[in-house]
Amino acid sequence: MIKQQKNLNALPERKGYQIRPIIKQPEHVAIIGGGIASACVAYALTKKNIKVTLYCKDKEIAQGASSNHIGALFPLIHQQVDDISLFYQQAFWHALTCYKGLLSKGFTFSHDWCGLLEISYKVALEKRQEFIKQSAPWPQSLITSVNAEEASKLAGITLKHGGLFMPSAGWIAPAELVQQLLAAAQETEHLTIKNQTDVTTLNQQSDNSWQLATSKGMIKETVVIFCGGAESIKLNIIDELPLSAVRGQVTNMATNEHISNLSTVICHKGYLTPAHQQQHCIGATFEKNSFDITATPAGDQYNLAMLEKCLPKVVSWSEQDITSNKARLRCMTPDHLPIVGAMPDIAQHKSSYAHLAKDKNWRYQESAPVIKNLYVLTGLGARGLCTAPLLADILTADLTGGEYPVGKQELFNLSPNRFVIRDIIRRKYL
Repeated sequence: MIKQQKNLNALPERKGYQIRPIIKQPEHVAIIGGGIASACVAYALTKKNIKVTLYCKDKEIAQGASSNHIGALFPLIHQQVDDISLFYQQAFWHALTCYKGLLSKGFTFSHDWCGLLEISYKVALEKRQEFIKQSAPWPQSLITSVNAEEASKLAGITLKHGGLFMPSAGWIAPAELVQQLLAAAQETEHLTIKNQTDVTTLNQQSDNSWQLATSKGMIKETVVIFCGGAESIKLNIIDELPLSAVRGQVTNMATNEHISNLSTVICHKGYLTPAHQQQHCIGATFEKNSFDITATPAGDQYNLAMLEKCLPKVVSWSEQDITSNKARLRCMTPDHLPIVGAMPDIAQHKSSYAHLAKDKNWRYQESAPVIKNLYVLTGLGARGLCTAPLLADILTADLTGGEYPVGKQELFNLSPNRFVIRDIIRRKYL
């Protein structure tokens, strides 16, 4: 973990639009959402003695993307060191520490740190594997190259290809994890959960508090944190961020004698998990700009076909082996990094930083204009299990004045206003 000074915003080399706002620690906050992001934020804030009310639109928590039977926990790693890979590597280790800490406190959820194999099932992936093997840009504790024989031994089944093995990765039952994170937060007596409360509109009042229009009537809150996924990105104000929905359908398959010994998660163009409760999870589809969460036979057929294409004859499943399926939405950003921090005042950004269109290196002293008392943590894509704990701790530092767990450039890489600054520099608004 990278320790930063508490007066990080005061460092003279920072550009104004990179400065994160400083507020007095709130006594109470409202969280909108009911998945892994919301649970991690509630867990982090209640440990700081901040009272939290969590509003979930569903009858029970973890009914969105966090409701899948099994979720893989692993980082996004490129063959060369870059900002994206560095972020996901740090987030991965941070998540492991968080989840193992939760387990050590007696909160249990189904999981297995069984490792993960990225199979080199085509020439381009073989070249990537060889590059990583020769250049070693990442520590072996994170990722290492294995041949087909080694991969087969690690997986417990016969594989025709080698690949890249992540020994510390594994799988988690996401809904169970969300429940346990919230149970730990409730143990502090600082968390209240209000289910079946769908927040439909945010209206800021003259005192900078918020009036929430909900399915249960109007609710007043002082500080609001939006942790909703793709199904709620059309919420007013939040809809100014460049978020998109990507539909993903997963298919659960009955185990059998040919695949029951699978002992590690396998990634190809999709993924295949070890058995949990006699079921393996395969998937997932990737359908842009869709808000339809109805599972379809076509989605199941795609998942089965992709598995057979990438891992031919590893297991002979048919549609008769399907035990269940589920379609949910991923919330995506244009640059594949999530968003965390104060909601920017986008109109004011365009006015205050207009000169960046002429000189992208122009130095501003003015801090970024934000909408007061509104924060966002979203855009986690398909890697919420990996990133949510680190993002929650960044947001906690925003609200408490504590130490940030990442460096100053990485903070801006994750900040909600990065997109408007980039668009100004690209002269999008001229």
